[in-house]
Order: sequence, then structure tokens, then C-alpha cells
Amino acid sequence: MAAIGSFTLIQPAEWLFSTHGDVIDAKRRAEEYRQQKGSYEGAEFVIEEFVRQWILAQLVSSYRYPADWLGERITIEEPVKMGSSEKEADISIKNVNHRVFLYVEAKRRGVSDEEFREAERQLESYLASTHTATIGMITDGDRTRTVRKKIDPNDFEYIPDLPAYGLEARIKVQLVRELPDDRHQGRSTGLMILDNDYEKVLFECHSAARDADGLHADEALDEICKVIYAKIYDERTVTKQEEGTPFRFQTYGASNASEVASNIRVLYEDARTSDIEIYSKRIPGYERSRGVFKNQIKLSDAALYRVVERLQEFSLIDSKADIKGRAFQKILGPAIRAGMGQYFTPDPIVELAIRVVDPKASDLILDPFCGSAHFLTKALQYVVARQRDLTPHDLHEFKFFHLHGIEKSDRMVRIAMTDMMLHDDGHTNIRNQDALLSFDNYPDLIALRDDGVQDPAVFDIVVTNPPFGSIMKQEVMEMLGRFDLGHRKKSLPLEILGLERSLHFLKPGGKLAIVLPEHLMKGKNGLFVRKWLYGIAHIRAIFFFPEEAFTPYGAMIKTCLCIFQKHKADDRPNGGDETFLCEVENLGYDATGRAKSGSEIEAAAAAFMEQAKRQ
Repeated sequence: MAAIGSFTLIQPAEWLFSTHGDVIDAKRRAEEYRQQKGSYEGAEFVIEEFVRQWILAQLVSSYRYPADWLGERITIEEPVKMGSSEKEADISIKNVNHRVFLYVEAKRRGVSDEEFREAERQLESYLASTHTATIGMITDGDRTRTVRKKIDPNDFEYIPDLPAYGLEARIKVQLVRELPDDRHQGRSTGLMILDNDYEKVLFECHSAARDADGLHADEALDEICKVIYAKIYDERTVTKQEEGTPFRFQTYGASNASEVASNIRVLYEDARTSDIEIYSKRIPGYERSRGVFKNQIKLSDAALYRVVERLQEFSLIDSKADIKGRAFQKILGPAIRAGMGQYFTPDPIVELAIRVVDPKASDLILDPFCGSAHFLTKALQYVVARQRDLTPHDLHEFKFFHLHGIEKSDRMVRIAMTDMMLHDDGHTNIRNQDALLSFDNYPDLIALRDDGVQDPAVFDIVVTNPPFGSIMKQEVMEMLGRFDLGHRKKSLPLEILGLERSLHFLKPGGKLAIVLPEHLMKGKNGLFVRKWLYGIAHIRAIFFFPEEAFTPYGAMIKTCLCIFQKHKADDRPNGGDETFLCEVENLGYDATGRAKSGSEIEAAAAAFMEQAKRQ
């Protein structure tokens, strides 16, 4: 039975919110009833306010909400915006940010079943239109129902009762910014840092979200990305404030798990708004191409509370990038096995690609089919490790302005942006777009040029693994950008269009590392592609991989890594140009994805670099 208990009649003289217009009017009607009937008994069957006053009293006495919340965080007749119209909720309970996290609707006693069902639908519409509110109750004093909003904001389930006030928090003190002492330089928050002992924290958060809400691993990862996004925003905001400023990402001070969840949803909304406001001024079309965090956090209150409770005491901006990167990979792995393999390039192949293109901090780098941005984060790690003499300014410029990605899936963009943020940024340059569309869709890329030419061939390095297997029909190709390789073709594999588009983005003299099906570089069906390539770029190297290269990730096709260098304007194809050919038989893992000794990646990269020195 719900803690609200059985209905009891409260005398109008004891009613709360006595100066509110609706309460004053109800008192007048109650007095008329008493004069006619001789008492207030039975008035609750006529006047709804009797039921609302009983609920208000029970919120304080049975659910233990503080009496001093009345009028401040417990309100009546709170406006609820529903599209172009506006309704008023009978009772609303607000979080510390004064945003509603709980609604209660009252009906007079004795209403019909249909009236009660209609009121329940009204309550659900309030919850659906208020993203910070997830739980609501409706009662007429005899019947009581409590509903909770599910992942779909228009889907609800019944739960036993409202959450009461009171939270047994693991953290007993408020988390505030504490300036580090001399022994801990580099810590700007005062929170704990992730190290080898705490590397599993993100994995534990992912598991909590997955298990609490019954999500698939990839769905849970998507939600964790939103939570990380909010936490990083909170840390960065607080570090700009004075010592002692409290963090918003914490459970301390909240009345219950629902309020914690509501607070985090508000924080997430603020993070998204701030991101758009800041970067829209600098990057053309930023909101349209980067607004992937507009999707609300879909975790239940219980799941979100568990994640916050586990993550709150750790700093994501003070922890080292390599630790954070490994921690994130621990949750990315299960998601890949759950069905995201088509977006994933195995780490040894990524490592080889980055080694052979040898990026510098001065290079502009693009992955036009970036998936989880693994090529970009690996390029970042490579530059940081190799160019240790970079000034803080040069490193900042590289992270924030030189690493770019395009990805069609909004979920993958959230994952990519999160991974980039955990590597200390670059997330603002991941675009949620289709790389095959006309170049009008990339004004921010063309704006990277300083010569005013409307040409997207601006990148020094393009490194990518385009999608394989899909056949693009002629009518589809006509809706995309113009492709020479698609001319007079009724259909074309997607990877061929991906190859041409990658070269479109590459400046003359620039380097392209791209994973392709082996038959394009060997078979007769790929001859027209190789002839076209001959006039566009020099094939510097081809690394052929065993069939199990992509087997652990759901693809049964032989692949190769091709390294191209785009011709400069005055270059002419030279039949004497050498191409480095290499069969990599051992990638360091088997067909099931298990580690295997004897990896040839290091030797293959070293052999290529040695030949490059001799040329």
C-alpha cells in the first residue's frame, strides 16, 4: 500500500496555501456546503480541494518532505507547457534548480472510472512534456496510482509509490572545488583522479545503467556518453569559480534518487545550451551539424542515480588522457560485440595507419567516416607522444582545430565526441552528417581555407575506414555529391564512393590511409577504380590483411590498408613510382578477437618507414 494511506478530511481552517486564489475560492464553496449540510463531511465528493489538501499534508507527514519546501519547492497550480497550450498541475515538487521532478494530481472523491482514467492521461501528458519530471501520482482519496516515465517519453509503467524524502548517500559531505597543494599540481578540481586502481569506474557505470534499465550494451553506452558530457561540463564550469564552489554533479543534498536524476538532466541541458552558444559563434552551421546531444538522457531515475553516485567523486578533466581512454575502451568493447562492429576498426590496423602517415601537429586531419573516432584519438596520442617539445599553445591548437570527423550516425557521433573529450577535447569538430553529400553541407570545412576558394580539398591527411558492402543505386548517387567513379554506373559499392570522397577532401600532396576490400586493388572488377586512381594519386603502399582481420566485428571479407599520396597540380603519373606491398599475416588477434602472440604490425610499419627514407 502507498504511504499516502487512507483519506482523512482536513478542516478548511487548516488548509495550506491559504492565500492562493484557488484555495480561497474552494474555502468559500466549502463554507457554503457546511451551511447547507451542517458539517464538512462528504464535501470531498464535491470539492476537489479537500483531496489536494490531504495529499499536501501527507507529503509532509508520511513522505517526510520538509514543511519549509511548501510554497518554494512544493507548489500548486504550476504551469505546464504542452506544445502551444499551457495547463496547471495540482501539485508539483521541484529540485534544487527549481525544475519540477514530480507531479501529483488530485481528483474529488467518487469520480467515475472514465474521469479517473482521463486524469491519469493528463498526468502522463505533464510528464511527457517535462523532461526533468519522471514520476507522478494521481489519487481521489480512494484510488491511488503512481506512474513512471519509461525510456520512451510517451510510455509509462506503474510503480508502488512516490519516492519519499531522504537519501542514504555514500558521500556524506558536499563535493566542492578544492585547490591542490604543492604535492598534487595539475589537479584543478580537488576530486579524485582515475588511475590504474580506478580504471574500471566507467565500466561499472556502464554496467549499472545496462543492468538497472535492461539496456543493450550499445544503448547503455549512448546514455553514459550523455552523462560524461554533463560531468565534464560541470567540472570545467566549477574550475572557473572560486575555491569552495560546489559541483552540481553529485547526490549530496538531494531528497531522493528522482531529484538527483532531475538535477543531472538540468545540468545536461545547460551543457548542451552552453556548447551551442559558444561554438556557434566560431563554427558555421555548428548547431545543425553538432547538435547530437539534443537527445535527452533516457536512463531511469534509479539507473541515473547509481551512475552519478559511482562517478561523482572522480575528476574527468584532471585524470590523464591515456587512463581515461583505456577506461572508455572498456565500455566501448562490449558495445561493439553487441552489434556496433560495423563502426569499428581494430586497434592494430588503426595503429598501422597512423604510424605510416606519420601525422604532425601542424597537419589538418580528417576521418570522413569516423565512427567512434578511433583514428582521430590514435592520431592525437601519436602526436602527443612523438612531439614532446610542443608548446601548450601548439598542443591546444592541434587538439581543438586540427582533428576533424564526419559521421552519419548520431549515436556514433556522441560516442566519438565523448572519446575526444576524454582525450582533452577536439569534440567540436565531429560532425553529424553524411560525408557523401554535396559540399554545400560543409561550410565549416571550406572555411578552414584561408584563400577564399570554395574547395573542400583542405586536409593534409585523411585516414578512414568507409562502410563496406552496401550497393548504391544510380538514383541514390544522383541525390549525393557528384562522383567521377559513379558516372554512367547503374550501381556502385559504397566503399568506392568513400574512396573518391576521401580524395576530394585531401589537398594536393596530402596523404590518405584507407581500409578497402582487397578485390579493389587486385581483382578485375576493381580495374576501373585503379585506372582512375592512377591519374589522381600515387599508391605508396598496400598492406594486405588476413581474412580474420574483421571477423570478430561481423565482417567476412579480405581487406587491405592503402596509402595514397594525392598528385600536386604539376605532377604527372610516373610508371616508375614504387609501391610498397606487404602481407600482414598476424595482426595480434585471432578470428574470435582473442590476443595472439607474434603481431607483425610493428615490423610492417618499420619496413615501410625504412623504404620511405630511401625514396
